Amino acid sequence: MAPKQPCAKYQYVVTSSGPKIVPVPDVSSKDEESPADYNSGGYLQVKINDTFKDGKYLVLRKLGWGHFSTVWLVKDTHTRRHSALKVVKSAGRYAETARDEIKLLQQVMDANPTHRGREHIVAFLDHFDHTSPDDKHICLVFEPLGENLLSLIERHKKTGVAVDLVRAITKQLLLGLQYLHDECDLVHTDIKPENVLISIPDVESHIQSELSRSPSPMSRKVAVPPKQLTRATIAIPSRHKSHRDRQVQIFDSQPLSSPSSYSCPNSPARLSYISRVASLQSNLASLSSSVDEIRKGAGKLVLTTSNLESTTSQGSDDSHGSSGSTSGRDSLLVPSSVATSLSIDTTATSVASVACSIDKMVLTASPATIEPCTCSTSSNAPPEDGPESSTSPLPTRPLVGPSLLSQTAPRDAVPKRSTSICSLHPPSPLSSQPPLFPLTSLPVAGPSSETLLPPLPVSIKIADLGNATPTNKHYTEDIQTRQYRAPEAIVGRTDWGATADIWSVACLVFELLTAEYLFDPQSQGNLFGKDDDHVAQIIELLGEYGETKWGGRYSRELFDSSGALRYIRNLKPWPLKRVMMDKYLWTERDAEAVCAFLLPMLTVDHQKRAHARDMVDHAWLEVDPLSEDLWGW
Repeated sequence: MAPKQPCAKYQYVVTSSGPKIVPVPDVSSKDEESPADYNSGGYLQVKINDTFKDGKYLVLRKLGWGHFSTVWLVKDTHTRRHSALKVVKSAGRYAETARDEIKLLQQVMDANPTHRGREHIVAFLDHFDHTSPDDKHICLVFEPLGENLLSLIERHKKTGVAVDLVRAITKQLLLGLQYLHDECDLVHTDIKPENVLISIPDVESHIQSELSRSPSPMSRKVAVPPKQLTRATIAIPSRHKSHRDRQVQIFDSQPLSSPSSYSCPNSPARLSYISRVASLQSNLASLSSSVDEIRKGAGKLVLTTSNLESTTSQGSDDSHGSSGSTSGRDSLLVPSSVATSLSIDTTATSVASVACSIDKMVLTASPATIEPCTCSTSSNAPPEDGPESSTSPLPTRPLVGPSLLSQTAPRDAVPKRSTSICSLHPPSPLSSQPPLFPLTSLPVAGPSSETLLPPLPVSIKIADLGNATPTNKHYTEDIQTRQYRAPEAIVGRTDWGATADIWSVACLVFELLTAEYLFDPQSQGNLFGKDDDHVAQIIELLGEYGETKWGGRYSRELFDSSGALRYIRNLKPWPLKRVMMDKYLWTERDAEAVCAFLLPMLTVDHQKRAHARDMVDHAWLEVDPLSEDLWGW
């Protein structure tokens, strides 16, 4: 008896030509690479448990694929760590592109490792050639990363990604581009959601956990169609083996998922984060209270020059006579808990020196004594609403200050300390309040450096530098994916530079916020093409194209002699602020705030457009690190 075939499923749909009953698509099948691309010059057939580079890399599963390559999760059998292996197609044009990418990646790795944006560029680990029976393939090895931003957008198709999460992602994206533009003199030229990936904290544990619970990789064997060789419009079948004898095993892609520990606002990670913030705030409040006591005691001191010299002499003698003596410090009414913590080589001769010693104590105390702290003592006044009172037992949210995204600051950076605490001038009315708590992760000076707080629950990395090019020596003039293409590139100008990436960033940010393209040009038969519609949409949103319209390869095709669009005449202006309010129902205040951030990056004239360095510290990017939106994505 023949096995029973599964019943086909159908659905009723309404089409432009009327209602129809059609088969339900097979949702289990995935969009994977074409078997035809496994002919000579194409992909390498890779299988699970294959090894590369003399057994160094063991293939575990397929992460994904692209036009140039397939990407695999591998285990380095030497270091016992995991990596992402990119196996490039073997045809000469792909190999040449891969060699260019390797040079660029090595340049990026070496430019300035201490720059705070360096951590937001994918880490390049290794490269080698792999020779198969038929072809030679170039292989590149990268750090393993999670899903790309397109996956994040698709998960939030109905509402868009939460604003605070978009802020955190955008801050890091701009930091990474600032590094590429200013330190490496490179333009990425293809910023889009697919090329920005989410980094996974404690990636080794995450991969081990995912491999232990994920299903075995699925695959299917399919016939490889013969390669078609074209000559004078005649298709000539390749003389390779018969396609009946050639099959390829295509595996389903299994990209690494987002860490589950960060997927809930009440996750242990977030609760731990809250606890540590509260502990640090308590320490800051205690230090502030100690400084207040010192300042109050200063009013009771009447030190003449002779008394000051006597105190100094006494302190010096005591320091030689008894390592535990604090008589010199006690004479200044320093609280004992503070006095005993001051270094023995500091003689307290004034309020300034004692306060400075407290500052020193904060930076040199061992982690067992006090949480490392980089509290700001700059002379900048806090916001008008001020920080919460030091008597607050456990604030539900920390004081809003600079975000934790500066965690990638150079390791040798030391926070600047002005003389606001160590000053003998009367304190300002605000000085009695606890200092603003800067939510940064600058390291504490000393050999046992620790970061102040754990990183934010989302960290991104810019990937796919295969199309990157030096600012003034372009490898190609055809740049950027359509929806993220800058005005100067649309008209075919050749004087574009780093700000082309910034235009793409603005388009990407809008897409994250709304789950829709900012520009999605369409052609309409013989009436106009995508470039015409793209320019029209830009003018409707942002106003005149200006001088950017001239000097490009396609300028005369798009504009007539008067500067008007050649094929599209009826434009309907719809400024960005009105779009956010009318279409996406943002409040006027929120719409104005996001426009203040996006519009400098959407300046049509690329020579006047903002750079990454101009936008990376914009006020709109400030985010509360305990926002539930950051912990519930």
